[in-house]
Amino acid sequence: MNWLDIVLIVIVAIFVIRGVMRGLFKEAFGVGGIVVGIILAVNQYEALGGAIQKNFSFLSLKIANLVSFALIFLGIALIGGILGAILHNSLKRSFAREVEAGGGFLLGLAEGVLVCSIILILISISPIANKFDNWIKKSTLAPHIMKVGPSVYDGLISVTPGKAKKFMEKLKNMDTLKELLPEKRKS
Repeated sequence: MNWLDIVLIVIVAIFVIRGVMRGLFKEAFGVGGIVVGIILAVNQYEALGGAIQKNFSFLSLKIANLVSFALIFLGIALIGGILGAILHNSLKRSFAREVEAGGGFLLGLAEGVLVCSIILILISISPIANKFDNWIKKSTLAPHIMKVGPSVYDGLISVTPGKAKKFMEKLKNMDTLKELLPEKRKS
């Protein structure tokens, strides 16, 4: 066990504590709101983007689509968070309090491991990767945790509607955000 393992354990522990404190419903509806928000935003952003562009003609269609994606995503994520808070508060004084805490623990654990996986993957493909390579190889946890992110991604892609798959492929292949920015006009 090296210092990287300790850092990973601390990060996961923070998510676990947060999960227990927030409870199953707040955590589940929060994460669910994010996932549903992404799926709905991917499948509906163009329709709302067109309406936004009609009402705000100074925006390019690409910027209007970006704004519509953000509005749909944030709106659904917020609704999920509010529903989770309502359910959590309604169960505060019931027998299900232990289930709330236990479920929050498990969901917090899963979130923490996923976040650590994403961090490790980003480090491994970054310019500082060669500095961390030896620590990752000597780590007890890192090689196993790094496999979680790609597995979750593959699982989500397998159940994602066709339009969302195309969107994810576009994001994966996009080198910069040039496609989202309006073209500069030559005078």
